[in-house]
Amino acid sequence: HILRQDPDVVMVGEIRDRETAEIAIQSSLTGHLVLSTLHTSDAPSAIARLVDMGIEPYLLSSSLVGVLAQRLVRTLCDGCRYAVIPSQEELADVGLDRNSLKEGFLYKGRGCDGCYGSGYRGRQGIYELMAITPEIKRQILISPDGPSLKRLAIEGGMETLIQQGARLVSQGITSVAEVLRVTRGLDEHAPPHDAHQNEQKSETHLTHLTTDPLTSTETLGDAIEKGA
Repeated sequence: HILRQDPDVVMVGEIRDRETAEIAIQSSLTGHLVLSTLHTSDAPSAIARLVDMGIEPYLLSSSLVGVLAQRLVRTLCDGCRYAVIPSQEELADVGLDRNSLKEGFLYKGRGCDGCYGSGYRGRQGIYELMAITPEIKRQILISPDGPSLKRLAIEGGMETLIQQGARLVSQGITSVAEVLRVTRGLDEHAPPHDAHQNEQKSETHLTHLTTDPLTSTETLGDAIEKGA
């Protein structure tokens, strides 16, 4: 019924089963821009997840334009953050080195009344945009496994979630522990009640389109080109 109204863009709230996935794919194959969400650990895993649901790889290769994974990290409280000299192991956990630190140190939150003793106040998103390049399309047809797709995406210039998190760490916006918490699971040093309250799922955004994305929405097309 929705497609009979001839919309340019269709939003599917979330893909949970094969039936919903097939509706999204078939809509994209008729020239509609389809936006949807899917819960996976990162952007490349979304393709493997759709294949597991029963979607044929050749359909994904011909219809998928881009996949965006996102997480929320807590930002350090400006009222109580303090500078620390990080260990080499701590830097290595997020792929940083001392040469990448402008002032030679990172920041942590001490905890104050303004942040209710947590050391954090506010949140900021980190993103992982995988544009579906010709190389990735070929890999989807050969073997749509997450590790292979992720390797190709990184070679094509994709910035991973942990790399974006590391950039925020080097800028003093968040901490190493917080980035590891949202990219590898909960921080083992956090109190149990805090870990439970801040547990989150990764939400991956899918974009399907059979024509040039710029013809439907210039903003999306620009984002895909930047990610590539």
